[in-house]
Amino acid sequence: MALQRYFVGFSTQNSAETGNRTIYDIDLINTDLMTSFQTRVGERVSRPDWGCKLWDYLMEPMTPVMRENIISEAVRICGLDTRTELVNVQVLEVDQGFRIAIDLWYLPWRVKGTFTATFQREEQVYFGM
Repeated sequence: MALQRYFVGFSTQNSAETGNRTIYDIDLINTDLMTSFQTRVGERVSRPDWGCKLWDYLMEPMTPVMRENIISEAVRICGLDTRTELVNVQVLEVDQGFRIAIDLWYLPWRVKGTFTATFQREEQVYFGM
């Protein structure tokens, strides 16, 4: 029995190592989420209101209000993707930045996973599962 694919996409990330530009399902969802988190508000051509505000929070002290702002923005970004259902968001301080850990249900499989993204002042962002 062949594995049913629900989502098929194209990405050049890591294609030099893998030799494959086609990505599927949960990998595609994670790549799309990371693209949303990496894009600052105003960077997208013809969509000046689209993007993520988390980059604006990097230089701010980690107060309870700032932590709530980060969580709210992560919830907003995840809410834009109908292929996931958000369960929980955690914010952790890291050297010169912060890390968000987002527990998600990946639909339609009802598979639970944790998407993480680390934002640092050097304008680097890392993500993983």
